[in-house]
Amino acid sequence: MSVLVKDVMSTQLIWVKPEMTALTVSQLMAKRDIGSVLVRSNEQFVGIITEQDIIRKVVAAGQSAERVTAESLMSYPIATVEQDIPLDDARQKMHEEGIRHLLVTAKETPVGMISIRTWP
Repeated sequence: MSVLVKDVMSTQLIWVKPEMTALTVSQLMAKRDIGSVLVRSNEQFVGIITEQDIIRKVVAAGQSAERVTAESLMSYPIATVEQDIPLDDARQKMHEEGIRHLLVTAKETPVGMISIRTWP
């Protein structure tokens, strides 16, 4: 029997507001020891920010982490995967799309996250 996404997903959905700064976002990620956060506006997840986004769009670009907003950093739309699919299928999707994080859904409702760190 194969391992399903729901068997290894994190059920904590950590999110930030679009107006939060890259500095605040990166501090939250460090405090929680996580590699991504969701961006939420009007009760909807509208984007995702990863460590790579902060490195590439702020640090490497010479931008001020105190001035760059989450909204300008986020990637969208958010790649999703249903919770009941095999983990190998999710891994394949990540590989094909060149991403490291997926929002997990149950009938299109967000219920968790998986990342490349998730693999058993």
